[in-house]
Amino acid sequence: MANYNDIKYPNAVSSNATGLSGGWNLLKTQTVTAGSSVSAVDFIHGTSSVVFDSTYEAYLIMYTMVHPSVQKPEFQWAPGDGDFTDDKHSANFIMRSNNTESDVDGGGDPSNGNDQSCSGQIYITDAGETDTWKVFLADGIGDSMGYNDEMESSHAGGMIRQTGAIDRFRFNFSSGNIDVGLFSLYGFSKS
Repeated sequence: MANYNDIKYPNAVSSNATGLSGGWNLLKTQTVTAGSSVSAVDFIHGTSSVVFDSTYEAYLIMYTMVHPSVQKPEFQWAPGDGDFTDDKHSANFIMRSNNTESDVDGGGDPSNGNDQSCSGQIYITDAGETDTWKVFLADGIGDSMGYNDEMESSHAGGMIRQTGAIDRFRFNFSSGNIDVGLFSLYGFSKS
């Protein structure tokens, strides 16, 4: 016979539930240190111990304290399926900014002052699938150093429009180099 708790809360999960396994696994970290400026940071499947295929259910890429070599370039990221030759993602996004001046430049891209940078994360599902589009979610924040310490955050989600498996991922700026930054790739195990 059902009791009040069963009727009122029919979807309660038992403390002995099964099938709740899996977890995030650090696959690769790349660090760009002061003085070792690079044009791009790539994660390519099969190189330098990178796994980027259907092994994992989802991938998380975190970028931390990424600093450009030039003033306010656009921070860019791109998935690839053998190369990075064309735009393979489509996104809808919202941008929020916090500033106190009326003429602040928008964009969320970091300035190159000593204490300016950008950080964020990107989630991708079904990277190894070859018959579907892949879903992504991204969040980022940049210290754009507008007229009054402008901080901008962007929140994006959308589809990666490629039917080939994603086997690589790239970060770069629209101009100049990456002076400093930490980039980490994680895979979520299926069980």
